[in-house]
Amino acid sequence: MKKTPQENIIHKNFLPGVITKEGFLGDDPRHVHEIVNEDTRILARLNRTPEQVADRLQFFIEQGKKGLETKVDLGDYTVQIIWSRGLLPCPFEEPRLHHKITCTVEVKDLNRTFKYSQLSVHMIREHGFFGGRGSPFRLNPTEMVELLGA
Repeated sequence: MKKTPQENIIHKNFLPGVITKEGFLGDDPRHVHEIVNEDTRILARLNRTPEQVADRLQFFIEQGKKGLETKVDLGDYTVQIIWSRGLLPCPFEEPRLHHKITCTVEVKDLNRTFKYSQLSVHMIREHGFFGGRGSPFRLNPTEMVELLGA
């Protein structure tokens, strides 16, 4: 199917060097909308919504803020956020900017750690975008439901 000019602009925003050095797609050859559609189907099979996952991810960011960039023990989880200077635009061409916050969550029982950004939470909540395969901030929807209990 032929993409509209606006879809082509949006897709270009996800490429390396446009908004971030690494981009948002990793080595995933699919168009952004194909990635969103597949992740949405996965969440539907798991009886979850992007909003539920985003709420849980945002919870960890809020808890991490209490630690002033030190680790915060939350029982089953340890969380740490790092603030960087500046703001990032959403690659979906919204007129909003997002703080450069990176959150690292350790799931103690499973000895698993994952990392995401404030922009990641926004893109999951508002656009259903979990990142392209191979992207540094890709959050696999199945793993997120498993790890977060979202």
